Amino acid sequence: MEVQSKNRYLFLLQIFRGFAALMVVIHHAVGSLKYYHNINNGFLDEIGKFGKLGVDFFFILSGFIISYSVYYKYNNPDSFKNYIKNRIVRIYIPYLPIGIFMYILYCYFPGFSNGSREISLLTSMTLIPDGNPALSVAWTLTFELCFYLLFSISFYSRELWNYFILFWTILILTFNYTSFANFSINTNPIFRVLKSTYNIEFILGYLLSLLIIYQIKISTKTIIFGLIFLVFFIRVNSISIEHNDFYLNYLFSGITFFVLYLVINNFNKKINRSTVMMVIGNASYSIYLIHNPLQMLILRMYPKIYSVANVILSLVVVLSLSSLFGYVYYLIFEKKCMSFIKSKII
Repeated sequence: MEVQSKNRYLFLLQIFRGFAALMVVIHHAVGSLKYYHNINNGFLDEIGKFGKLGVDFFFILSGFIISYSVYYKYNNPDSFKNYIKNRIVRIYIPYLPIGIFMYILYCYFPGFSNGSREISLLTSMTLIPDGNPALSVAWTLTFELCFYLLFSISFYSRELWNYFILFWTILILTFNYTSFANFSINTNPIFRVLKSTYNIEFILGYLLSLLIIYQIKISTKTIIFGLIFLVFFIRVNSISIEHNDFYLNYLFSGITFFVLYLVINNFNKKINRSTVMMVIGNASYSIYLIHNPLQMLILRMYPKIYSVANVILSLVVVLSLSSLFGYVYYLIFEKKCMSFIKSKII
């Protein structure tokens, strides 16, 4: 496949990453509005719940981008070593400054958090699952690392990786939806990550990459039927949804899967790298990392809110400042520090 075509896909997905980051910012901002300003509004709550699905969007995109981009590098010299080094640098160099800062902050000022929770030093410093990280959103990075490490199997044998994907899916379903869910092993923090239903979203991203790489066509009728089936499935399981089960995430993930497939196969316009959403997309990881403590501070200091217009204004302020400070963080730790370290070790 031509490099220009590959880049078009990846540039487009950067914009999606930007939207996903802003969705998560909205989710946390709505929570802070309720906590600091006692704002309880049904419509705003629904927006907050939808914003949380930005994490699911991130997971599917991560599964796709890694699987798709690595496919063209398997035969490169030292491809596995470079893959491991790139993933470690990509995750930890931007994460550690804010992760360490938040751990120190909570040690000296525990009241900064909106709620009380025990913090694990091991998880905060390494992202190894052992408890709560000081940076609340860092729990998602544990899942990212899990997928990246397991994906290493594909460098040894892509056929073995495909068999493992099947085994992994069966394990996830077995330990979540059968009597095996009551086994004591489910309390093990590492196994809890391994068998989490969130991993289904990474697997969906991998399957999407296969459809694009091998140019497998899915008819529009099949996609429409698939979406109708998903909606019907959620409808008949509405009781589970009310009890915060994972069905809504499955629905959103299925829709995201089909939408990404359609967009990737049909989007042909050239994307200007200086557009706002491309810039936000490039800085999406940094925005994601710093936005939660930042939005808490902004809304804690924000004047008392009495009107709908002021609610909207407060969300605009949070989105704008999160994007701005996230971009500055990106320039320092992703552009400068990460590039410097990569030049030394890769």
